[in-house]
Amino acid sequence: MLKAEQVAKAYCRWIADGEPDFQAMISRDLYDHVSGGTGPQVWDPVWRWIEQSFDERRAELHGSGTFDDGRIAVWVTLHGRHIGSGLPWLADRPASGARIAWKQLHVFAVEGDSLTEHWAVRDDLRVIEAIDASC
Repeated sequence: MLKAEQVAKAYCRWIADGEPDFQAMISRDLYDHVSGGTGPQVWDPVWRWIEQSFDERRAELHGSGTFDDGRIAVWVTLHGRHIGSGLPWLADRPASGARIAWKQLHVFAVEGDSLTEHWAVRDDLRVIEAIDASC
């Protein structure tokens, strides 16, 4: 059974550096409630968007835990510098060099050694405000 700390640390390494151990935890049938997609490949475009949008990335893990029903929560902030607008919600904003702090809460359903569902709440607005304030 996957543990909250194990998932949280793997997610942090993935969001900061693209390390593959996080995606290896994802079930082939994972349902992503954010995109509506399934499987580990739903994370591939997200990684490309992150790479195209931010450099000097580091993940700050605020906490993780397991709910009574076994779901795992991961609270993290991605820090970086805005270098482009790969993320669709950044629209056509030019590279600003702005320092961003992208707060996120992810929840994963777990079956055995696999993540089977994903939900997320992210503070995209604060990232947009940081970028727009630097222009």
